[in-house]
Amino acid sequence: MKLTLLFAFLMIGSTLSHAQEDKTSPWGMNYFSFLEANSLGDGKVPKNELGGRLDDGLNVFNLISTTYKLNSRYNLDLQTRLEHVFMTYRGDTKRGLPTEPAWRFQGFRIGISGKLAGGDKWSLRGAFNTDIPELNGRDARFRKTIFNPGLFTGLNYQFSDRWSFYAILSPRIFFYADDEAVEPEWEASGRDPGEKPRMILAVSPSVNYAYNDVYGIRAGFDLSFRQFVESDPMYLKRWPTSTSVGPTFAINKHLNLWTYVMAWPFDGKKTHIDTTSVGAWINGLVF
Repeated sequence: MKLTLLFAFLMIGSTLSHAQEDKTSPWGMNYFSFLEANSLGDGKVPKNELGGRLDDGLNVFNLISTTYKLNSRYNLDLQTRLEHVFMTYRGDTKRGLPTEPAWRFQGFRIGISGKLAGGDKWSLRGAFNTDIPELNGRDARFRKTIFNPGLFTGLNYQFSDRWSFYAILSPRIFFYADDEAVEPEWEASGRDPGEKPRMILAVSPSVNYAYNDVYGIRAGFDLSFRQFVESDPMYLKRWPTSTSVGPTFAINKHLNLWTYVMAWPFDGKKTHIDTTSVGAWINGLVF
C-alpha cells in the first residue's frame, strides 16, 4: 500500500522536531489519514451497506494541516486534502471513472484550530474551517461546492489510566451552485444525486482500552444525520451507520494507528461478509 507520503512526513517531522526543541517557531504541521482497504468478501474494494462500492478503489484520504500560532491557544490552520486511490475497480469506463491509480487533490480548507475547550479529564481539540472558493478540490468541484463551514474536532475523555472515550465531531453545512451535481463515484455507488447533503451532523464515538503505553484496542461507530438537497429544511435522516473494532498502536507522537474491521450491522445487508472490510486511522504530528 502506497503510504509513502505519510512516512515521508514522519521522517521530516522527526528531523524538524529535534531542530525545534526550543519551540520558538510558530509553525507546525500534523496529519490525519483514513485508509479504506480490502473487502473481506471478494478481496477487492470496500463496499457500502448496499453492497455497492464505497469508492472506486482502495484509497487513503489525507488531511494535512499546516498551522501558524496566533496565541497560546489558537492557530491559523490551512488544511490540504489529498487522496490517493491506489487500486481501482477496473472496467467501469462508461461512467467516466478512472481505471488507473491516481492522486486526487481534494482542495484547501482554512480556519482556526487548537484547544477549543477542556477540563481536568477532557479536551476538545480541532478546527473550525471551510473550503476556499476557487481552490476547491476534485469532488467539491464535481458537486459545485461554494462554502462548507463546519468542524473537524476530536473529543477525548479519560476515565482512568487504561479506559478512555474518543470521538471525532464533524458537523458541516454545504452551499452549492448546483444541487444536482455529483461526482461519478456517487452514482456508481447506488446513491441518488438528491441525497447530496445540505447539512451533516456527524460523530464517530469510540471506547478505548490501553493495554500499555503502546498497544490497545478500540471499538466505535460512525453516526451521521443528514439533510439532503431534495428534502425539507427541517428533515434529518440517519445516514447508514458503520461499526469498527480493532487494535491501536501509539508508536510515538509522529505515528498513531487504529487498524480495524468495519461492518454495517444496522442497514442494508446488515452484518454480511460482502459488506465487511478493513481500514485504518493514521494520525500524528509532523513538526
